[in-house]
Amino acid sequence: MKDRLSDPAGIEDFLLFRMHKVVALGGSLITRICEGRFGITRREWTVLAIVSRASEMQWAELRARSELDDARLSRAVSSLVDKGLAKKTSGPNRQVLVSLTDSGRRRYEEIFPIARDINTNLLRELGTDAADTLDSALVMLHQRAEELASATVVPKADRLRGRQRP
Repeated sequence: MKDRLSDPAGIEDFLLFRMHKVVALGGSLITRICEGRFGITRREWTVLAIVSRASEMQWAELRARSELDDARLSRAVSSLVDKGLAKKTSGPNRQVLVSLTDSGRRRYEEIFPIARDINTNLLRELGTDAADTLDSALVMLHQRAEELASATVVPKADRLRGRQRP
C-alpha cells in the first residue's frame, strides 16, 4: 500500500492540506460557539485560553505560544481589552504584559468545557494508543516545522499582484 503522506499523488494527500481540513471543520465549531454564543473570535479565545494559564504573560511569550504575528495578536488583545476581558500593562524594561480580568477568567471558564468536549469528540474514534501516537507525532511535526521555518529563507509574497517582492 502506498504511503499517501510521504509520497503524495496530489494536494489531497499533503499533510498540511489534510490538517487544514480537520482544523477548518473542527475549528468552525469553536468559531461558531465563540462568536455566536460568547461574542469573541477564535483568535480572542486562543489568547484567553493561553493567558488563563498564568496571572500575567509577557507579549513575547504570548506571541510564541499563540503562533500569531504581532498585528493579529495586537488586534485580538485590543479587542479583549475593549470588551473588558483582558488588561494590557507595561512591565519592567517596557515589557508589555497581558492578563485576564475577572470577566475574562469567567468567560474562559464558560468556554473551556465546551471546547474540551469538541476536542474529546474529535479524538473519540482513535482510542488511547492512537491518541498517544498522534500526540507524539504532533510534537515532532511542530518541532520540524519550527526548524524548517527558521532555516528557510522564502521571499515575501505580493498577494495583491501575485508575485514575489524583492
